Amino acid sequence: MSTRSASLALGLSAGLVLLVPGALGAEPPRAQPPTVKGGVRAAVQVTAMDLDVVATKAGQPVSDLTKEEFVVTVDGKRVPIDFFARIDAGTVHGPDLATASPDFVLETLRNDAGATYVPRQFLVYFDDERLLPNQRRPVIEALRDFVTRLSPSDRVSIVSYNGSARVLVPYTSSKEDLLGGLDAVEKLAPRGLTWEAEYRSTINDLRRTYYASGRQAIVRSWAQQTSARDKGALEDLRRSVAALAARSGKRALLLVTNGYERYPGQTLTQAFGPSLLSQFDYDSTSDIQKVISEANSAGITVYPFDAKGLVAEADASARSSPVVDPFWARQNYRDSIAQMAAETGGQLVENRNTFTTSLDRVYAESSSYYSVGVTLASLEAAKGDRKVSVTTTRPGVTVRARTGFSPKTADEAALDRVEMALMTPDAPGDFAAGLTLDAPKPGGIGRRLVPYRVTVPLSELTFTDRGGSKEAVIEVTLAAAEDTGARSRPEPFRKTISIPAADWEKARGESWAVTGEMKTRTGNLRFVAAVRDVASGRVGLASAPVRVE
Repeated sequence: MSTRSASLALGLSAGLVLLVPGALGAEPPRAQPPTVKGGVRAAVQVTAMDLDVVATKAGQPVSDLTKEEFVVTVDGKRVPIDFFARIDAGTVHGPDLATASPDFVLETLRNDAGATYVPRQFLVYFDDERLLPNQRRPVIEALRDFVTRLSPSDRVSIVSYNGSARVLVPYTSSKEDLLGGLDAVEKLAPRGLTWEAEYRSTINDLRRTYYASGRQAIVRSWAQQTSARDKGALEDLRRSVAALAARSGKRALLLVTNGYERYPGQTLTQAFGPSLLSQFDYDSTSDIQKVISEANSAGITVYPFDAKGLVAEADASARSSPVVDPFWARQNYRDSIAQMAAETGGQLVENRNTFTTSLDRVYAESSSYYSVGVTLASLEAAKGDRKVSVTTTRPGVTVRARTGFSPKTADEAALDRVEMALMTPDAPGDFAAGLTLDAPKPGGIGRRLVPYRVTVPLSELTFTDRGGSKEAVIEVTLAAAEDTGARSRPEPFRKTISIPAADWEKARGESWAVTGEMKTRTGNLRFVAAVRDVASGRVGLASAPVRVE
């Protein structure tokens, strides 16, 4: 959690309470296949590794490849391709749907004419902590044109990261709202202005400092600051990717940024002497990899847009030659976002002053591609990320796909739903849950305790017979989001609901409550509660705003 994120902790007094009966419900459902609701994925464990593959020849798309022309390897070993489907202009052809994986089929929808299609979900993420106003403008102009060409089934969200990820426009198909969101981005003052001023000031300090020990102290201080900043920024980006993972269909992240140093402070170290700071003293490699792994676990394609535009090697108007080599400065920040693109099957957009053509390509690749699937049961058991390679036997054809895979568990998928709810106030659940908050009370210096009650209809849960009782297991997750966009970490815990068989007929139409206290700081907050029926994977969501004085 970044330093600006809300602080929230669950009280230890959480308990279960049977509430006043409501209307009688039908027999509680047994475990059932997940369904797509409101563009949201079900929180269940996946059964297949589905790879979105883009094929081109001489820069032009290739749309007639067959299953037999693909080769997939996992950790260097060739594996059989169990599922195959071709998506053309967002539509899945009938014969192809029969050979697609069950997970993929659950992601599809049908239009009024009965055709099967894959909804598209785009997250436009402005990394404003690293951007300058003039750098954003060409991307914003291209995005305005991009928005006007969206189809009614497309959903787009616009986020600005300015120390925390603030949602300017939740996922929507409204072109009016999205154009308004781009206008809002243009009016925001990015924190990149502050960091650019501090960067230039640091360089001036280094140029004026004669002794190596003084320079070393300046470089180390800068490296510490940028390391902490980048760690928070990459964690917020990872969580935003997790929220996108909860959306159904083809998912793409459009990351507008200037990049991240893999080794914070490396550029200044190269400019002012390698003895000042080891390039490995501060390392963001693992934080960058977490973003990539989060994207690959859900099949999210990352398209970074390097907002610097066309970069000259030197500034002819400068009074003296730059002390920081432009090539190394650009390369050090470029490597991280190039890796994000390459390992998720996307492409890095760089050295551009106009971005319309690049966005056209992003939309085309999100509309027409191949879904190549491998049954997880056929893979050798292994923990962590798996190395994946997709090639084709057709000469002259190049294919792109993610190069890693780590299947999400049902528990992890449920947390994605919570992340989405934190960033989307009206995020739908699979069923209705309730959340009520009582008046905050003192909870220590700068903190308050907020009593909560989370309710769930028993008719929405999966009960099994156990020793003369009916039992269901639920997982409750609570988190909070500030009006600035800062979010606390979701805190899940499990409870078992046990009802004597003799009381079942009366109880099944009632609701169950989980009560407790949350520790938080002051401000305008929105609390989110999720209740997952562990047996079926169905998730109920609820949220409530509160002003904590």
